[in-house]
This record gives sequence, C-alpha cells and structure tokens, in this order.
Amino acid sequence: MFSFQQRLKYLVRFLLLVILGAAYVMIAHAETPPLSMDGAIRLAVQTNLTTQLSKATSKEARGRAIQAAASLLPQVTGSVSQARVLKANLAAEGFEATSFLPNPIIGPYNVFDARFTLVQKILDMNSIWSTKAASADVQVAQYAEDLAAEQVASAAALAYIEDLRAIQGVRDAQANLDLAEKLATLAHHQHDAGLATGVDTARAETRVAHDRQRLIQARLAATQADIRLKRVVGIPLAEPLALVEPQVSSSPAVIGGGSINGRIDSRPETAENDGFITKALSDRPEIHITEAEVKAETYGLGAARAGYLPVVSATADYGFSGNLPDGSARTGSIGGRLDFPIFSGGLTDGQVQEAKGRQAAAQSQFEDTRIQVEEDVRLALQTLSAEVDDVAAAETELKLAETELQFSQDRYSSGVGDNIQVVTAQTALEDARQSLIDVRARHADARANLAMALGHMQTFEL
Repeated sequence: MFSFQQRLKYLVRFLLLVILGAAYVMIAHAETPPLSMDGAIRLAVQTNLTTQLSKATSKEARGRAIQAAASLLPQVTGSVSQARVLKANLAAEGFEATSFLPNPIIGPYNVFDARFTLVQKILDMNSIWSTKAASADVQVAQYAEDLAAEQVASAAALAYIEDLRAIQGVRDAQANLDLAEKLATLAHHQHDAGLATGVDTARAETRVAHDRQRLIQARLAATQADIRLKRVVGIPLAEPLALVEPQVSSSPAVIGGGSINGRIDSRPETAENDGFITKALSDRPEIHITEAEVKAETYGLGAARAGYLPVVSATADYGFSGNLPDGSARTGSIGGRLDFPIFSGGLTDGQVQEAKGRQAAAQSQFEDTRIQVEEDVRLALQTLSAEVDDVAAAETELKLAETELQFSQDRYSSGVGDNIQVVTAQTALEDARQSLIDVRARHADARANLAMALGHMQTFEL
C-alpha cells in the first residue's frame, strides 16, 4: 500500500501533467490574430527584400563617405625593416674610386630602420568637395531607403485591398448561390402546383449550376490573393491568415491629415488641391532624392574644378636607424610638399565637362520630378472624387436590383407568368453586387493612390 506522502506526490504530478497538457492544447489551438492594414504595412517594410536592399545600399553610401573623409585626416603609418646588404656599389651613387676609396664596392653590412610617418593634407580642395559629395550621396541613399519603404507599403496596401475584395467576392458568390437554390426550390414548388413549366425549373437549375461555378472561381481568386498578400508582407505561405475588415462608411476619407470630401473641385486654382500639392512637394521621397542628387553633382563639379588648384601637404617622420636595433640612433624629419598641376593633357578639362553634364541632368530630373509629383496628386484627387460618386451610384443600383428581384419573385409566387423576370432580376442583382465590390475596391485603391502621391503610404489606413 502507498503511504499518504506517496499518494500526495503522485497526485501533484498528475495535476502538473493535466495543467501542462491543457496549456499545450490552448497554445496549439490558439487562433492567429487578424492582420490589419497597418500591421501588413509594418511587416512588409520590415521583411521585404526591397527595403533590405535599400538599407544595404545606405550602408554602402556611408562607407564611401567615410573613405572620402579619410583623405582629409592625418595619415600615420609605421614600418620596421632589417636588411643584410651583401654588396653595394657606391659608384652607382656617384662615388668614383679614389685614393681614399680605392674600391667603391662595399659590403656586407646590416641596415635597420623603425619609423613612424605622418602625412597631413593642409590644402586639397578636390578632397574637400569629394567629401561633401559623398555626404550628399549618403542623403540620397537615406531618402532612397524611405522611397523603398513607401513602395513596399504601397504594394502591401494594394495586395491587402485585393485580398479584401476577393474575400467579399466569395461571400457574394455564396449569397448568389444560396439565392439561386432558393429560387430553384420555388420553381420546383410552382411546377408541382401546376403553376410553372419544366422550362422554368430547368432555367432555375441552370442558374444554380452557373452560380456554383462562379463560387469556385471566387474561392480560387481569394486563395491566390491571400498567397500574394502573404508573399508581399513576409508571412509563411502555409500559415492561416485573417484580415481586419473595415466598416463601410460614407464619411470623408482622411489621408495624411487632409480631408477628402465627397466631391473634389477639379479647378487647378482650388486652395484645397494646392494644399495637397504643396504637401506632396514637401514630403515625397522622390523630391528629396533628386534635390540631394543636384547637391551631390554640384559638389562633384567643385571637386572636378579643384583639379586646377595646388595641393599642400605637411610631412613628418620619427624613428630609429642603424645597422642593428641595438646600435640604432634616433632620426626624424619634418617638411612640406606643394603639388601644382601644370599640364594634364586635358584630363581636368574633361572631368569638368563631365561633371557639368551630370549636374545639368540632375537639375533637369529634379524639375521633372516636381511636375510628376503635381501630376500624380491631381490625377489621384480626380480619381478619388469620381470613385466616391461611383460608390454612391453602385449602392443605389444594388438597392434597386434587390427591389426588382423582390417584385418579380412576388409576381412569380403568385403564379403570374414564368420565371424569366425572376432570373433576369437575379442576374441584375448579382451584377450589382459584383459592381459594388469592384467599385469599393477601386475607391480603396484611389485612396491608396492619393496616399502614395502625397508620400504618406506607410501611415495609410482604410
């Protein structure tokens, strides 16, 4: 028989096993929290290859800037050498044989030297301008990193919207199939009651088969959209995914701190539109990139022109020289050096002309980018204005289609005519549902396009 202490021990072990098993089951069956638009954008920016490559490019630019700045800092080197000279011909150094030096060939002897050498450029305009150009390139790389994040956020947002559209498409396809089966049941009842013909039932069953096929295609589209979203966001493709679906609202859309009313004035002088354009010109990464590129090429032109200027350097060394380390003596020197270009065969002229061409190209690119940003904002505003009206029209069309189906269904249930009117109204309702899905998706895309045009895609919300 077990003692009381042994039974208590086994009971405690059993309870621990039960608790651990329950915890395992809870963890295994825990549902993944739904993915929001904001979460999808943040995950995409963190994991997408485009942003990772842009970060690596930014690190490369910082490394080049450090290398360029190194030419302006003191260069200190140390060296130690020990050699055994077997024979040396002093005649090669200008010493001829004399009575004091009958044989100019001497050796063997040892040579030892240990030394620190310092070189500091005092005036080097080429290095100064090159360092400034490298710093501007770092800014370009940083803004390019922001642009990559905006592009990835745009891809994630559009994929998210498409996935939502596909999910709603499945729901509407299922609703259409349920409605078709309901109307097919009605046709069979009418046929059994002698109020409908076999053509009515065949027509209704055909509609059921058609809607079942559309449901299969809708599910396939939803699966494909789900996989594309996971790929962009960086979620394992086999992992289940649920999305946070926004509430349908007729309130004005808010993008980047600005309110988009139901209708946007298309006149170019509208203050509201000008405000969006000003904001985009201030916030778009492309503007910052091209502006920094102009600055970098201007510095590059200065570096090329510095090829006409002299370079002044200071040098110093200190060390020990002798035949062996034990018998060496302290030695050292200080001095300066002036390098003045006299003739380079047109090299500097060619470099200046090349730098002028790059600067002109960068300036043209900057001006064109400003125009492109304004075009993007104006087109996005006009598209969003049209989509707002389109959503209202699609919602009205859906209500009318539902009313038409109800009337035709009531007439058919009363035995007035065949079900042609019912099937026609059913088709109109399905088309209206699909149209509303597409219009709402286009409206969301238009809002995302406006956020992209303003440079605020990383903070975009449905």
